[in-house]
Amino acid sequence: MSKAETASRPAPGRGRLDFSMPSIARVYDAATGGKDNLASDRGVLGALREDAPQLPAAARANLEFVSRATEVVAHAGIRQWLNLGCGLPPHGFESTYDIAVRHHGDARVVYVDNDPHVAVHGRALLDVPGAAALIEGDAWDVEAILTSEEAVHLLDRAQPIGIIAAALAHFRADEEDPAGILHRYMTLFPSGYLVFSHARSDLLSPEELNRMISNYKVTADIYPRPLDRIREAFLAGLRVLEPGLVEASTWRPEGLPRDVGRAHFVAAVAAFGTGPDLLAVAS
Repeated sequence: MSKAETASRPAPGRGRLDFSMPSIARVYDAATGGKDNLASDRGVLGALREDAPQLPAAARANLEFVSRATEVVAHAGIRQWLNLGCGLPPHGFESTYDIAVRHHGDARVVYVDNDPHVAVHGRALLDVPGAAALIEGDAWDVEAILTSEEAVHLLDRAQPIGIIAAALAHFRADEEDPAGILHRYMTLFPSGYLVFSHARSDLLSPEELNRMISNYKVTADIYPRPLDRIREAFLAGLRVLEPGLVEASTWRPEGLPRDVGRAHFVAAVAAFGTGPDLLAVAS
């Protein structure tokens, strides 16, 4: 939903809410039909659409996947959630907490994002006293996130958890070990589910891929990966629910899949850990 794991790059001498530069969160907001974006963000989106004209459809497919997956995992019994790189609250979609609390009145959610614009909007729209809070911080710093006041108050490390890492890991290079960091989060809870999506690279030509990476650089470096590499790196050792790692709109669709062209977010839900066998409930 990065979305916005990497913050806007501030101009020298400007305040922390500098709107002169585009941000990942606002570009994604523009792609999904939101209202919290600026001309600079829409300019980045326009450049990206030259090679991937159906990128907005793919971005909305990703949001829809996260909503469906959250419903499935909440129905399986998960009562606490960690939404990493949550991005701006998406226009026209329920929040993680809204979905979770419909299944469990005692649901708790911690959102994480390091974009200050996201933090301002998130605290206004996502915080629920005693039940949901947003941490403005680096989702890749596991210890800092899980020892924060918000996480300590809301998350019980002895209980299963739902971890959302949607459209997030492709903003981290291999040498920074994004897969290892996500697996580190999972090892600190007895069991749970990972709701995961990632930009796919191998449907684009090398020239198209290079242009996309170049166009993104004004907001952040991006590292789309081939399908097999995504599966091997991020889902290794996990119990992947049906239908596996697929284009986001085809993950348990409620209607016809979207026409996303070659702008694929691939998505999966996977169970991890030991303890209560929740997999049968969610399968």
